[in-house]
Amino acid sequence: MTTSASLFKKFTLENVAQIASSSHKEQKEVREELAEQYPALEEYWEEILPKKSDIFIIRCQGQVHCITLVSSQPEVLFFNHHGGPYLPHLKLLHKYPFMLKGHQVDIGGCRYVISGANVMCQGLTSAGGVVADGTEEGEVVAVYVEGKEHAVAVGTMLMSSDEIKEKNKGPCIENIHHLGDGLWMNPILSASHISV
Repeated sequence: MTTSASLFKKFTLENVAQIASSSHKEQKEVREELAEQYPALEEYWEEILPKKSDIFIIRCQGQVHCITLVSSQPEVLFFNHHGGPYLPHLKLLHKYPFMLKGHQVDIGGCRYVISGANVMCQGLTSAGGVVADGTEEGEVVAVYVEGKEHAVAVGTMLMSSDEIKEKNKGPCIENIHHLGDGLWMNPILSASHISV
């Protein structure tokens, strides 16, 4: 079974299994889930997923579902794994950085995070690191690096902010999508990518 942390490490366009128009019911459900999960985007949904536009739910190997607008160049906006929470593609997060709480890793942790490693407590609690207050276990968060403007990864909390400060040991954020991974390198998924 593919773990979330290795989902996109070797992701290529050949991982696209099915692209089909979604039913109106399915599209409505996806839009409602996204609106509930990302309330900070309330004013921006018409820019991101216009109501009059259809969306694709692209099924990929490893039970990954990617959400795109129906177009000739469908760019991934969100994805989920095994029916879990939707996570934004980093390019979307860069446009709307306020959509997620963000933790900051010290500069020494940068190369590990962009190689796909999970974020360690010490990378957030050391000088240069920042633990965002009020994040809970299982919450989707952005990962920033000291001195950099844009997020370098998206992941889920393995423990709460308070636990990170208390324990200060071990992994605290599961790194699911990061700069340079397969999804970053292949953000456009279309029917021509389906392996037969």
